[in-house]
Amino acid sequence: MMRTTVWTLSFLAVVSLTGTAFAAPPSKAELAQLLSGYEDVPPASAWRDWGPETLGVLVELYQDGEQQPFVRMRAVSAAAHYPSAAARTFLLAVARAPGQSDLFVREAVVSLGRAFGPRAVDDVRPFLRHREPVVREGAVVALAEIRTPEALSALRTRLPDERTRHVAERIRRGLATPTTAAPPR
Repeated sequence: MMRTTVWTLSFLAVVSLTGTAFAAPPSKAELAQLLSGYEDVPPASAWRDWGPETLGVLVELYQDGEQQPFVRMRAVSAAAHYPSAAARTFLLAVARAPGQSDLFVREAVVSLGRAFGPRAVDDVRPFLRHREPVVREGAVVALAEIRTPEALSALRTRLPDERTRHVAERIRRGLATPTTAAPPR
């Protein structure tokens, strides 16, 4: 399904360990089971405890076409817990993959914003012009959460050109939310 061999090997080579002691990450099968939960998925503390090598397992899950789409999408979302160069590479690859499902693109864009905050503005901004409203809305969500002057400026710039009513309304709501200091990332 995906070009996994070379990309996965080069991606996994980028994943660096920090030397901090972490719990062993779950196996691919265990993580698939955890991401299959109807109401509960692992909390942020579990992702932190498993450590950055878990990102490689998430990439494997995403690339496994035998997995349910919602499990693969949750793997993309969970990558936001590992704000590293490898996670950025992965999320951008998902968002830019030719023929990619719009829901996967949206999830990758939102995850970029959550993982990298203000550093993601330049990565997220182009998706405000995506052909599909669900992706544009994801970019709005990401930028509205980032809330830096640059992110809010991108939303203001997009608003006059947005022709999809619910996306334009989402931009207005994002701009109307009081600005607070964006959390450092």
